[in-house]
Amino acid sequence: MSALAATVERLRGLRPEHPDAYAPCIGVPAEPGWSSLADVVAHVDAWCARAREQDNPARLASVAATTVGGVLVHGVLGRVTAALVLDRRAWDVRAGHLALHPGTGRLAVRDASLLVLPDDPAAGHPDAEVLPDLPALLHRVAAEAVATLRPLLDEVRAATRYGLVPLWNGAADAVRGAAHYAPLYAGTDRERARALGAALVAELGAVLGARGARLRDRGGHEQVQWGTETYALPVRAACCLYYKTEPQVERPSDAYCLTCPFLCSPDRRARFGSFVDGLTAGAR
Repeated sequence: MSALAATVERLRGLRPEHPDAYAPCIGVPAEPGWSSLADVVAHVDAWCARAREQDNPARLASVAATTVGGVLVHGVLGRVTAALVLDRRAWDVRAGHLALHPGTGRLAVRDASLLVLPDDPAAGHPDAEVLPDLPALLHRVAAEAVATLRPLLDEVRAATRYGLVPLWNGAADAVRGAAHYAPLYAGTDRERARALGAALVAELGAVLGARGARLRDRGGHEQVQWGTETYALPVRAACCLYYKTEPQVERPSDAYCLTCPFLCSPDRRARFGSFVDGLTAGAR
């Protein structure tokens, strides 16, 4: 088993009912529908048009933008963040190395190459590239992710007129979300993961700034006490608008995501507590 395959198996085990939520495929599957991210800019407009028709009752361009943008940022940044916070490893996130299946949101990497640190057991493996330290690893991931995502998010903006600020905020939210949930599912150090996620978001901002753009990130964390534990629950910088795809509910907050900035603190605490209790029950 390659070093990347071991990490992928760990990621698949985080949510056994949804094994592809954090894990990529190694090698692009032969089935139809897969596209290299180096070749998809011309297809983003069609993806956005489809997202206005599917699961979008009001046919809102904003919902189409957050849907397509969300798939892209989770594919490029969310999944690799889970690998970083759990194993301090990453795969290459350059556009030519990644393929996406837009119908399912699944991600594939073209080979088993891996970015690791000097103390990683895989450091001597021929598929591994060793980075000198964690800041260098985070910079590499951030720089490659920005180079991959920038033309794609620019195209989402052109197709929907939805702002680049919330689209890039969504990239930061994808990092924070994965850095929060991956250690919860894995039962590992939450604070170390949160700090690494924050460092990656900061590096994204620095890379964007060096390229003449800004990450106007206003996302953060809300402290939630449940039982004997205190959790730093991420709150998104901007609403993902998923609630606009849901049927009408009696209380609007029932359609909000757990990390939605519109969700009030008492509801966030109650819903997160139910989630934690479910994890605990599942581990028994």
